[in-house]
Amino acid sequence: MAEIITSKKSSPRVDLTPMVDLGFLLITFFIISTTMQEQRVLKFFLPADGPPVLAGESTTLTLVPTANNVVSYFHGSLEEALTTKQYGVTGFSLSGGVGELLRKKKQDLRNLGKDKDMTIIIYPDKSSSYKNLVDLVDEMLINDIHKYCITDNEEAITGLNNAIKFSGQ
Repeated sequence: MAEIITSKKSSPRVDLTPMVDLGFLLITFFIISTTMQEQRVLKFFLPADGPPVLAGESTTLTLVPTANNVVSYFHGSLEEALTTKQYGVTGFSLSGGVGELLRKKKQDLRNLGKDKDMTIIIYPDKSSSYKNLVDLVDEMLINDIHKYCITDNEEAITGLNNAIKFSGQ
C-alpha cells in the first residue's frame, strides 16, 4: 500500500513503489493468460476467368448436401447416373458416410490409374446448412482431394432429388 512520508521541511511525498509492483503483476497476469495462437482460416481459391474446365464423367462425383445431414450423390453426369442407377444417399457418419464414399471412389480411380483426375462437385441445396458445407470441405482435406468445386445448379439438385424420391431411397 502507498504510504505518505512527511518530513519537517518538505511537502508530503507518496511512495509509489508498491503501485509499480502491482502494475508489473497485472502485466504478467495478462501476458500469461492471453492466448498467443494465430487464427486458422480456410484458404479459398477461386478459378481464373476463362473457358470452363471439362471433367471426365468417370472421374466425377457430385455431392448434394440437403437437410437433416443427408448427402445425395451421383457419379458422372446426372442423366447417365439416372440411367445406370449410379446415385444414392449417404450421411456424415464414420462408417458408410460421405468419407467412405470418397475413399471408395478414389480407390476405384487409383486402380484405373486416374486418381489424379478425380473431381468432386458440391451443389449445396437450399435446405442444407452451412455446417454441412464446411463438413464436406473438411472431408476433401481429410481424404486428400485437390480438385473440388462448390457451385449452385438448381436443375441438377432438383433432378437428383426427384430421382431419389422416385426410387424410394
